[in-house]
Amino acid sequence: MQSSPKLLKEQELAASEALYESPVHVAEKQKARAALYSLLAAVFLTSVKVSVGLYTNSLAILSEALHSGLDLVAALMTWYAIRVSARPADRHHPYGHGKMENLSALAETVLLFIVCAYVGYEGVHRIMDGSSPVVPSLWGVGVMLLSMAIDINRVRHLRKVAKETNSQALEADALHFSTDILSSAVVFLGVLAVWLADVLKLPPELRALIHQADTVAALIVALIIFKVSLTMARRAVDFLLDAAPEDALEQIEKSVVQVEGVCSLDRLRMRSAGAGTFVDLSVAVDPHLRVSDGHRIASEVEAHVCSIVPGADVVVHVDPYNGAGSDQTTFGLIQSAARTHELDVHDVHILHESDGTEAAMAHVEFPGRTSFGRAYDRCKAFEADIAQKHPQVHLLTHIEPSASEQNAQVLDAEKDKLAGFVAERVQACCDREPLVFGMHALTLRRTADGLNVSFHCLISGILSVQEVHDITVRMEKSLREEIPLLDNILVHMEPQLPGEDARCHEPQGAAGQGAQSGQTAQAARG
Repeated sequence: MQSSPKLLKEQELAASEALYESPVHVAEKQKARAALYSLLAAVFLTSVKVSVGLYTNSLAILSEALHSGLDLVAALMTWYAIRVSARPADRHHPYGHGKMENLSALAETVLLFIVCAYVGYEGVHRIMDGSSPVVPSLWGVGVMLLSMAIDINRVRHLRKVAKETNSQALEADALHFSTDILSSAVVFLGVLAVWLADVLKLPPELRALIHQADTVAALIVALIIFKVSLTMARRAVDFLLDAAPEDALEQIEKSVVQVEGVCSLDRLRMRSAGAGTFVDLSVAVDPHLRVSDGHRIASEVEAHVCSIVPGADVVVHVDPYNGAGSDQTTFGLIQSAARTHELDVHDVHILHESDGTEAAMAHVEFPGRTSFGRAYDRCKAFEADIAQKHPQVHLLTHIEPSASEQNAQVLDAEKDKLAGFVAERVQACCDREPLVFGMHALTLRRTADGLNVSFHCLISGILSVQEVHDITVRMEKSLREEIPLLDNILVHMEPQLPGEDARCHEPQGAAGQGAQSGQTAQAARG
């Protein structure tokens, strides 16, 4: 049943509306709306303060007007930075555009330092020569009260949105404008003192002294701005240089090592970009764990990190643990080191000596055409690595060519006399073993290296692996003595189930015609 064009259009519209109202998009809209509100407030306050400051000739109000003008520039930069930082990551910016917010904050502090320098210079100049008297006016008092009211409302709104969206740019703006409230209060007191001195008709000497309160208030504002700007500059530089908060790092370290399966935390890095935080770390786990277990541990580590740094982008790298305090067996240590050196090892034997040391012997395979000198150097590096990390283990290696792939011809016992002879000898060998109940799936193959024989045998399932292995070795030895032409022999042992008739496994014809097991193994070199 096909959907109508109208239904398809409604579905597309619903999907686009869902995307438009996604949590990420809603958060970006909130941030942009808050930045725009701050921008409009800065435009209004700057205009009012400039007008009243010029009318009253108050340096404190003019310094506040200049401060508000820079607030306007800062709000404009914040608004633009938020728009840019909201862009998704791309090929050239794999971590996104979040650092645009930090660049905006740093540029804002540079502007504030310029304000501090100008106000400080002008204030000292007025105090020294007593120039530019202030015109007492209620306009100055009113505009400062209005400024504080708007800033209080603006700070509350910015802090609310910054907390909801985890925006560092809006958080910096809120901190900035909270200092505006304090500086406006200082200026308000200075302007109020000048107005009261004029209204109360104080003596000229005292009135002149109080008039200087306006200039002193301006200098105090400059000091406040300088202190806040210095703090903001340090934070912006720290973010741009990828400085990680020490308290968060310590919490992550303590939390990660408590995850079950984590042997050690080898590396931890953390960086921030705007509202985003990126954490990558390497943990060591038991090298014998399954891939699924390693993935589970990595997921738990990621969850622990996100509980400390909500919304963090976490990458967990899992390494095999090779520490001296590992509870690995010597066999596991050798296998793990062999994987590190990209070597194929087999026939690993461990001998425990009376002095507490261990003698280990292992066969190492290389392609037949590999230079012996090259193979020897790699084996010596392998042995040296074991000796350095595990001094109690003395490893000795044997170099041999790895099994090569060859073309093979299957021989029919009914047509080939040699194949028939081998089949008879194998059957006789099985008959001599009282614990072997039957033989089937015998196959004889001819290769360039010689003859390869494989066959399946039934044996009691209650025997141990060592007992079954001893029987297999005895059978292989007997066949080699009777048939020197055999190159490889593979005896595939199968447990006989209770009540099962061994005859059901017996071959239906000559060698090569029996049922082939689905568990065919590669021929092992004897």
